[in-house]
Amino acid sequence: MRIIVVVGARPNFVKVAPLLPRLAAAGHEVDIAFTGSRSASRGTEPADTVAFHGVEVQAPRWFLDVGEDTDAVETGRALIALERLVGEVSPDAVMAVGDVNATLATAIAAAKLAVPVVHLEAGLRCGDLTCPGEINRVLISRVSALHLAPTENAVVNLLGEGVAEERIQFVGSTMAESVLRNLDAIKSSSPALEYGVIPDGYVLAAFHGPENVTVPRRMSAIADAMTRLGLPVLVPDARDLCDGIIAAGMLAPPDLYCLDPVPYLDMLALQRDAAAVITDSGGIQEEACMLGTPCVTVRSHTEHDATIEVGANRLARADSDAIVDAVGLARSGSRSWVAPKRWDRAVSDRIVRAFKRGVIPLR
Repeated sequence: MRIIVVVGARPNFVKVAPLLPRLAAAGHEVDIAFTGSRSASRGTEPADTVAFHGVEVQAPRWFLDVGEDTDAVETGRALIALERLVGEVSPDAVMAVGDVNATLATAIAAAKLAVPVVHLEAGLRCGDLTCPGEINRVLISRVSALHLAPTENAVVNLLGEGVAEERIQFVGSTMAESVLRNLDAIKSSSPALEYGVIPDGYVLAAFHGPENVTVPRRMSAIADAMTRLGLPVLVPDARDLCDGIIAAGMLAPPDLYCLDPVPYLDMLALQRDAAAVITDSGGIQEEACMLGTPCVTVRSHTEHDATIEVGANRLARADSDAIVDAVGLARSGSRSWVAPKRWDRAVSDRIVRAFKRGVIPLR
């Protein structure tokens, strides 16, 4: 089977990294279309692989140069590029990864060309259709031929929306699989020491969601909470957060360390060694869960409800007191939660088996 896998931002490369070699080993012809630019990658050896922010993956065959813009512009550019690509290649299936704008464009382009869409990370729902990611997730599900669900709740969501049971495969989270497959690689790594902090002696923060970083009131509350945590706060890839604080008319708190983007493995080690993580990132909620670090998600809802159910994550509204209280509860609680079902090292193998059973085209 010839499969085009469409990926965009760093989390999507993390999701497909363990999967691609297993699909190839099973005899599938797999090519990657990257919606970004060739300049976003850094070449590595051997020449048929590249590194994106430290994530080693099969080299994309196509770089679509969609760029960053408004939701409509990003989706439109990606749709035009992907319609042309899928039409020229005529693959047996197209894999849409995650829930970003390019994922929606992938699903629309392939479905309109009668090419089966396989959705990796299907069925996640936060229940809020004012959230751009939720709009993408719901629409992608309407035109997908095979739904690769990461959680039991995702399966329930899809069935409740009328998706036929034979089109759903509960495979688990490839993001979780990536973490597990890289634990040995970070065993002796302590990047926190490079920033003058010690393990369990800092909080890690990651904020990129427009609902937080573009709203001064919310940014002000988040920044104020950081000054009250009693620990230094490390912020890798800090542009969005620090720009949001400045836009809110505030100075960055003195114990806030705004860092450049860090490689994937360093980010895992920083999460592992943190006293707690505060974020609005979906991928970091999953990673923190697998690394045994309590997470506070500053959102009113999350599509990663499985991390809350196992006790690894809790929600806090963008209010200084609420965030401080949530971090305190997270740090005082147990870290001995059990990972969600099928968040293990066999996720990619289940996906390979799902392809072996076949992808039924939509009628």
